Amino acid sequence: MRAVYMSDWVANAICEADMKQDDEIKKIRNYIFSFAKEMGFEDYAKYDSKLGKYYATFDMDDEPSTRSLIERYDEHVSWDEISEWLGERDFFRKHTQEEIEKMTEDDRFMKRMECEAVWGEEFEKYGIDRLKIDEIKNQK
Repeated sequence: MRAVYMSDWVANAICEADMKQDDEIKKIRNYIFSFAKEMGFEDYAKYDSKLGKYYATFDMDDEPSTRSLIERYDEHVSWDEISEWLGERDFFRKHTQEEIEKMTEDDRFMKRMECEAVWGEEFEKYGIDRLKIDEIKNQK
């Protein structure tokens, strides 16, 4: 049940009104949750007769091992994502469009990875302690 819950959470928790949720994962989650009572997990899933679907209870969401795995995932992904974004930004600041067009696909990839690695090392060593936003004074 935890695995199905976390799969649904990763796929669908970030979906906003304009985003399509993964219906196949929802179907699998609903099916597995329908066996909650038989598996001894009736506190983790409840049935909504109006919607005709099962849902995870707060007990499932707050279950320590589930919460711990989700937090571990978030922590890891967050650092990777911000390193990737900043690395990509720095790659395009460092190289002109003309230089990039002359690079092979492998060279472009390696140079982007080098830019990302700088941020990966920074965050591993210092976290966000040395990050700051430069204030831009009235540009005209």
